[in-house]
Amino acid sequence: MSAELVLGLDVGGTSTRAVLTDLAGHELGRYRAEGGNPHLHGPAEAAARIGSVVREVLAGRDPARVAACVIGLAGYRTLGEETSGFAERCRAAAGLAVPVTLCHDAEVAFAAGTEESSGVVLIAGTGAVACRIEDGRVAATAGGHGWLLGDEGSGFWLGREAARHALKGTGGLAEAVRAELGADILRAVYAEPKRLATLAPLVSGHAEAGDPAAGEIVDRAVGHLAALVREAAASKEAGASKGAVVFAGSVALTPGPVRRGLEAALPGARPAGDIPLAAARIAAGSVSENPGRP
Repeated sequence: MSAELVLGLDVGGTSTRAVLTDLAGHELGRYRAEGGNPHLHGPAEAAARIGSVVREVLAGRDPARVAACVIGLAGYRTLGEETSGFAERCRAAAGLAVPVTLCHDAEVAFAAGTEESSGVVLIAGTGAVACRIEDGRVAATAGGHGWLLGDEGSGFWLGREAARHALKGTGGLAEAVRAELGADILRAVYAEPKRLATLAPLVSGHAEAGDPAAGEIVDRAVGHLAALVREAAASKEAGASKGAVVFAGSVALTPGPVRRGLEAALPGARPAGDIPLAAARIAAGSVSENPGRP
């Protein structure tokens, strides 16, 4: 049986999205499930989640028909020397016969937003990072230090600021946070810190409704995210072209006050398109470049 299918995955902290196509790019399947960032969920659990998503999107097709699989992975930098081991875990969990190719999620997100090979991509989802891209690869980063040390402007940061406000504040946002977390906010947060990211939509929704506290949090988030882009852009070598600016991630892409703020702060920036489909295109390209690959 010939291997004529390719897989593309966009794996974040909150969700994992997969697309199955043939080598010509025709979409054959799509599936979405919970996140598989190994930094947040641990390598074993993350690989198991990714494997489950692959099996679901294959929908009973023989895994031997898959010629290539590319995963844009949030948490890629934290793997370090464990990158190849995690890739093998994902391959085994998915039941694939071909190696899994892991890459920085920023590289796939950038490819989903522009045909240019160089520029800057901002990813603002559960976490936040901006990367300078040169020849399709990450050349420098700004931010991305994780929820304990950074990620300003991210979904986690928005939720944390909302919870901090609710500890002493009043008004619609504070009441909504208490309704979500309960009266003992400290206990709820310290028992499950990752839960803070789920509060981000509350901030955006109340900012849209005119809540001043929510609006102030959103304004600061936009400022932090725009600063990351400027920092990443400033790292380029003298004489290098500015290139495109692409933004991705649930916080940046979801229509609402954060996205509008970013579009105003970053004129000409463009939203990433279909990220897992872009990963699938990269996978198909790798097959055409290596036609003898099983």
